[in-house]
Amino acid sequence: MRRFTRLTNAFSKKVENHAAAIALHTMYYNFVRIHQTFKVSPAKAAGVSAKLWEVSDIVEMLEQWELANFKPQYQFVVRQYAIGKGHSVSVMFRGGEVDTVYGFESENDALQWIKEKSQAWLVEQNGAKRVE
Repeated sequence: MRRFTRLTNAFSKKVENHAAAIALHTMYYNFVRIHQTFKVSPAKAAGVSAKLWEVSDIVEMLEQWELANFKPQYQFVVRQYAIGKGHSVSVMFRGGEVDTVYGFESENDALQWIKEKSQAWLVEQNGAKRVE
């Protein structure tokens, strides 16, 4: 496979890209490509798969995996003050940053703010790059 040689434009500069390319090649080779000797794919010949896969099957499987493993860029958490009355909304970003909005009288007020005003607040505070 030419992915391993540095002399071509298929050379991977990052290990993650190299691993992804090798995984895709291996998946295609074992599940999609019809072997000349077996007359079926190696996975079907070994009994690993009951059907001959197509590239669209691989794409569909990857899309399902991405949906199952999707993590949003941020998450809202409503908290009650430890001392005194009131609630706050903590905005936790994927990188570990936390911003907090204070001053809600009840949990319902905080939830209403999340529904109606949180997107505008994100744009105002953190720029449009953080908003999905």
